[in-house]
Amino acid sequence: MGKGQTMDQAIRKAGPSDRKKVLFFCACNAIRSQMAEGILKTTHGDRYEVSSAGIKPTRLSPIAARVMAEIGIDISNNTAKSIETFVGAKFDCVAMVCGDPKGTCPFLPRPQQEFTCAGCSGCCTLHPFFPTGARLLHAQFQDLAELGEEHLDLYRKVRDELRSWIEETFGPEESA
Repeated sequence: MGKGQTMDQAIRKAGPSDRKKVLFFCACNAIRSQMAEGILKTTHGDRYEVSSAGIKPTRLSPIAARVMAEIGIDISNNTAKSIETFVGAKFDCVAMVCGDPKGTCPFLPRPQQEFTCAGCSGCCTLHPFFPTGARLLHAQFQDLAELGEEHLDLYRKVRDELRSWIEETFGPEESA
């Protein structure tokens, strides 16, 4: 930061390599993590390099793409990525955006931390490749994977909850 320069001015002048790296994670990387990635890229992409991944990637939910388009965010060209894409990667923040608590999360870099994995259905318990993050976040958002277009309002609700959480978590300076 230059003399007389505020933190906000330094962030605006920051180049791509100066942005903090954030990874959003959920099991299939089809809905919640994809929406979170789109929201953070759109709202604070000048400060964050954003990715998303899952342990069992499927395909982007067209319903998720539709509700994101309603708020002016296009994620229709996103693809679901495996967490293995990021083996060995270092992130400033890994944010899990899963559902209901299922058990102890095996991905924590520090075993003494108390943390309950949420929504991963136990599928991650033997996965040794989870990337590390200087900060690990977890927020519980309803699992929409089994819900169809007749539940459009639930997709919108989760989208709006994600947007509020992302703004609270990553909006203020010095986040992640």
